[in-house]
Amino acid sequence: MTDTIAALATRSGAAAIGIVRISGPRAADVLRRVVPKTRAVSRPRRISFGRAHHPESGTLIDEVVCVYAPAPHTATGEDVAEIHGHGGTLVMRALLDATLLAGARLAHPGEFSSRAFAHGRMDLTQAEALMALIGARSDKAARLAARHLSGAVGQGLADEYDALTDIAAALEASLDFPDEDLPAPQATQLRQRLADTLGRLRTVRDSYQLGDRLMRGAAIVICGKTNAGKSSLLNRLAREDRALVDETPGTTRDIVTASGEIDGIPVTYLDTAGFRASPERIEQRGIEKSQQALQRADVALLVIDGADDAVTNWQSYLPPLSCPVIAVHNKCDQPGFAVRPISLPDGPSLSLSISALEGTGIGALEAALSRMLQGETDASSVILTTARQHQLVKEAAVALERGLAALRSDMPAELVAADVREAREALAELWGRHAEGDVIDRIFSTFCLGK
Repeated sequence: MTDTIAALATRSGAAAIGIVRISGPRAADVLRRVVPKTRAVSRPRRISFGRAHHPESGTLIDEVVCVYAPAPHTATGEDVAEIHGHGGTLVMRALLDATLLAGARLAHPGEFSSRAFAHGRMDLTQAEALMALIGARSDKAARLAARHLSGAVGQGLADEYDALTDIAAALEASLDFPDEDLPAPQATQLRQRLADTLGRLRTVRDSYQLGDRLMRGAAIVICGKTNAGKSSLLNRLAREDRALVDETPGTTRDIVTASGEIDGIPVTYLDTAGFRASPERIEQRGIEKSQQALQRADVALLVIDGADDAVTNWQSYLPPLSCPVIAVHNKCDQPGFAVRPISLPDGPSLSLSISALEGTGIGALEAALSRMLQGETDASSVILTTARQHQLVKEAAVALERGLAALRSDMPAELVAADVREAREALAELWGRHAEGDVIDRIFSTFCLGK
């Protein structure tokens, strides 16, 4: 933290403008050495024109504009300077090399953000939101990341943390009189407060399913017998001809994918090899890949030829599924169409009739997919987006479940206090207050240079 660091803050390559960012105690000195006559340091937070030179040879590098801001009210909490030059690989490399010669060192990935965290300019949930915003795959994901970047997770769980602090204080106070039980009214009140807090934490914990799908995307696997219309359905859902469609059985032998979006959730549709009793050798390999894809699916679309009289025992083809299954009865536009019986251990989650060829019922299918992927999470509530966040809230909820059970069983107050303390520590680690160094390093190491 005593070093002054520098890095490109913009992507290298041809561009109108490129930026070199500098942060640390010598930011002003580095800026003066690279842009000797700049007025940026004497006029903080105002744009100043200048000419950048090589610190040793004095060779002109570029005409630039500069800005300087003193600590602590900066992005990193340190003195920060920026040099804005004409974009281009050679120009920006020369400007960056000049700052390194002038006394800065090259920043590590994520080092600007880690310094912001160290100086209290952001917590770990905001740091994770920054990367989520950069990598967002949909407008809805970007909006959620922007909310988190402004501190939505911390603000959303502040009441739960404060409630646990009050409960812990009441329990700790009772430990001063170990021979006396908690008064009945106080015990009843504590049980209710613990139960309310636990209920809210469970809601937040369960939001991760939607948050993860918004950031990572969802896999929708299309499966079924040969010639049931799987490839036609893929093309219809993707709004483009991604898969070959032919009457010959077994046309699709490998997984064909297409990207899309359902109500703000990025999705990948996977058209898989069709099932049949006696597949060819290479077709069998495709079926095996289909079964593997189904085990990783968020939703499975089991396409059934509604114009075919044959009834299939699907359990002989499908692996055990933990995801929802929509039975899609296709070819409702053809004579002889009927909704065929489905043989699955738990039955399908939903059955719909469509015509992939004509587009009939596709809107209803997409609406059903949206409901399944969105779940019951309120989009305006706290939504967890990383496995780390989910794990910590889950740990807090488990600790409160133990504490509430102990309180209801009239167990000693110190046992309940220990569980409440564990829950508070888990929430504190969510923001990084007690996070271990390796956890912090792991988060920021995923950042790019200049962030």
